[in-house]
Amino acid sequence: MIKPLIYTTVLSLMIGQAAFVSAQEVEQEKLSPPPGIEESNEPVSTPQTKENEPEPKARMVQFDVPPTVIEGEDRDNVISKIEDTLNRIRTMKATFIQRGPQGNVDEGVIYIERPGKIRFEYTDDTPILLVGNDDMLSFIDYEVNQISRWPIDKTPLSVLVDDNIDLQDKDIQIPEMIRFAGLIKASVIQPDQKDYGYITLIFEESTMELKSWEVVDVQGYTTRVALLNPEYNITVDQAHFTYDDPRPRRRGPRR
Repeated sequence: MIKPLIYTTVLSLMIGQAAFVSAQEVEQEKLSPPPGIEESNEPVSTPQTKENEPEPKARMVQFDVPPTVIEGEDRDNVISKIEDTLNRIRTMKATFIQRGPQGNVDEGVIYIERPGKIRFEYTDDTPILLVGNDDMLSFIDYEVNQISRWPIDKTPLSVLVDDNIDLQDKDIQIPEMIRFAGLIKASVIQPDQKDYGYITLIFEESTMELKSWEVVDVQGYTTRVALLNPEYNITVDQAHFTYDDPRPRRRGPRR
């Protein structure tokens, strides 16, 4: 696995900033910002797999049924259902499948405890870790022994870990809400954080269960995360929201 591709994916997932996306490393698909949804008339081709190569665990699916915009009273009802669904989840553990802007697919386990705690733990040999605890989100690189940190409320992931999730707050915009193929898709934008991108939440309409999300950076590059086998409101070991500091010990306080 090529390290720059993993870093681009994880950092895009964290903060959605195009500064971490290098077009010179790999040609990327550029997506349009919300609220539009592009439709393609191109036929869908089936990926060819090599002999003895395992089938992918997750595939992107295109639907023939056109999406519809949710408006008026229906929109208000759906927003209330989304808020209720998210606020009832105090803790969560799930397997995630992550597809980066370059098409690379990675897998791991995610832990959430509201407020403010989240962990992305990769199950392959990727020597990185993403941990949010209270007000900071930390990206730990065990290969080069470095840590990068951001205020979690300045990232698109903050909507998943707020103590009280209020999508009707004056500081939050949902420019358009889409219904398609039994799913609800809502982009959540915080205007004062527009330099950090935004997150789009995708729910199964019949149960209002959170199925996946997309984090889009300011240039339109998208990282997609699908959730598998989620467990809700379970006891989560607090050790999941800590990490071993790989940096050499030194005198004085850490920054």
